[in-house]
Amino acid sequence: MIYKNQESIPNEKYISYDQMNIINTFEKLWIRIAIWVRAYIRAYIYDTPNLSLTTSMLNDDLPSEVYDLFSIFFGTQVAETMKKLFFDFFKAIIEVVEPIKYGDEVLANSRIIKWYEVADEISSFLAKINVYWDENQWKYLLYQYIKFKIDEINAVIQGDHETEKKLLKELETINFLMSNYMARGIIFLAQNPNIYKKLK
Repeated sequence: MIYKNQESIPNEKYISYDQMNIINTFEKLWIRIAIWVRAYIRAYIYDTPNLSLTTSMLNDDLPSEVYDLFSIFFGTQVAETMKKLFFDFFKAIIEVVEPIKYGDEVLANSRIIKWYEVADEISSFLAKINVYWDENQWKYLLYQYIKFKIDEINAVIQGDHETEKKLLKELETINFLMSNYMARGIIFLAQNPNIYKKLK
């Protein structure tokens, strides 16, 4: 996959310890998102005792983790916006599962549209705060994520374990791409202090 501005970035042979730390940190964030979103979906559909815990993770813990991470690189104002946007993104997931589970297609479709709208807002904001993040690239990644998640919800409801297994591989890839793209943008921005200072 080719990212915008990739051609203009110096091709370094090795990455530094700090750069590796950034990559690991964002990978950890997106892995946690993957784990807890999946846990919530299954908890709601199967009505398991950990539903309250998984809901709290999506409503509180994960948005706070996004805030903590973005505040390091962009300050508290940007971090607050990112926290709100990711809260809305996770809330959209929560609101989509219910109507799909109970077969309310009209309500499900309206909430899916809202989910895509939040993805648009995230993509637009990320492109504004970092010249190395392209809005259309983020839309592509988040749209793919949403599509796979909707398919996963349906597969879990239908007990289609073979499809669910295939979707897990797709979701693993898309989560990795998002974490990688997010980390790359931070690393490239840090290599251009003049741009970084303006954005700060």
